[in-house]
Amino acid sequence: MVEVALFNINDIPLIFSGFLALVLACLLFFTQQLGCVKKLYWQFLALFFLLGALRTFDTLVYWNINVRDTLSLVSANFFFLFGFVFFLQGPLLFWFSQAAISRDFSWRKVELLHLLPAFCYPLYIYHIFHRLAPEQKMQYVHDWAHVISDPYFEGLIWVQRLVLFSYSAWCVVRLYQRQYQERTRHSLLNKVDLHWLKLLLVGFFIVNCWALFALFETRFVQLLPLGLLGEFENYLLLIYMSLLVVYLLKNATGFSAEQIESTASADSQVEEPQQQLVEKLTSFMEESKPYLEPHITVERLAIKLNVSPKLLSCTINSQMNMNFFELIGTYRVAEAKKRLADSELRQKPIGEIMKSCGFNSKSVFNQAFKKTVGVTPSHYRQQHLH
Repeated sequence: MVEVALFNINDIPLIFSGFLALVLACLLFFTQQLGCVKKLYWQFLALFFLLGALRTFDTLVYWNINVRDTLSLVSANFFFLFGFVFFLQGPLLFWFSQAAISRDFSWRKVELLHLLPAFCYPLYIYHIFHRLAPEQKMQYVHDWAHVISDPYFEGLIWVQRLVLFSYSAWCVVRLYQRQYQERTRHSLLNKVDLHWLKLLLVGFFIVNCWALFALFETRFVQLLPLGLLGEFENYLLLIYMSLLVVYLLKNATGFSAEQIESTASADSQVEEPQQQLVEKLTSFMEESKPYLEPHITVERLAIKLNVSPKLLSCTINSQMNMNFFELIGTYRVAEAKKRLADSELRQKPIGEIMKSCGFNSKSVFNQAFKKTVGVTPSHYRQQHLH
C-alpha cells in the first residue's frame, strides 16, 4: 500500500510558524506579564499572534493540494474565511506598541475605527465569492489565475498587503521617533533597552516588506517564479517567529524584561513630604547605588523607596531642579570619574568602566561625561593618572 504524504517539504516552515505563533499566544494569554504595560495590551499582542496562526492555516488550506481538494469536496465555503486577519493584526500590533513606548497611551472607543476594514470584510467577501454558484466558487478555489484575474479579488489582495505593511511601518517609525525623543530630552540616560520591541516590530515590518515586494514582482516584473517567492516568505516568517520564541526563552521575564519587575501595592506606598523624600533618596543613592543598574527606571526606584512613581518624579523635578534621567546620569558620571581616577583600575578598559557605572552606550557615556566634566573620559583619565 502506497501512502500519500499530506504535506510536502515547503509546508513545514508554514506549519511550524503557525505552531510557534500559537505557543506565543498561549504564553501571553496565560502568563501574568509584569510591568508598565497593562494586561489588556498584552492580550492584544497574544491575539496578534493567534491571528498569525490563523493566517498560516488559511494559507495552508488554499495552497496545499491535498488539504484543498479534501475540503473542497465538503464545501467551497471553507476558503477565504480568514482574510479579515490582515485587517486585525495591524491595529492590534499598533495598540500594543503604543502602550509599550508611550506611558500616557490609553485605548479609547474612537480606536474602533481601526477595525472598520475587518468589519467590512465579511460583507465584501460574501458579495464577491460566497453568493456565487458552487461551480463558480470552485473556479476560484482550484485556479489561482482566476482569482487574480478578478479585479475585486485582486484589489482585496493589494489592500490586505498594503494595510499590514502600513501598520508595520507606522509602528517602526513610532518606535524610532520615541528613541530619538529620549536621546534629545534625556541625553544623560543610556539608550532605552527596547531590543525585544525592535525584534517584534522590525521583524514584522521585514516580513511585510517581502510580502509586498513579492506581490509587486509577480504582478509587474515577473522575473522570479511565484512558488519561489511564496516559499521564501514562509521561511522568512519561520525565522521571525523562531527569533521571538528564542528571545522569550532566553529572557526569563519574557517580553516584559525591560519593564518593572513588580508593582508595589497602593496601600504600601507612602506619600511622605517632598523634602523628607529628597533626604531619603539622597541617602539611598549614596548607600545602595541603584544608578549602577543599567535599566533603572523611576518605577523601579520608587518601589525601592516605597513611594509612588508620580511623587518621586515630582519631587526630583521640583526639589532637585532636574528630571529623573538627569539625576541618574549625574550619579553615573560621578561614579565614572572616581573609577577613571583610581590607579588600581589603571589597566581596566574605559568600556568596562562605562558598563560598570550603568551606561550601555559609548556615545551616550562620552556625551554625558563631556557635558558634565568638560573633557572626554580618556582625557580625564590621562589628567589624573599621569
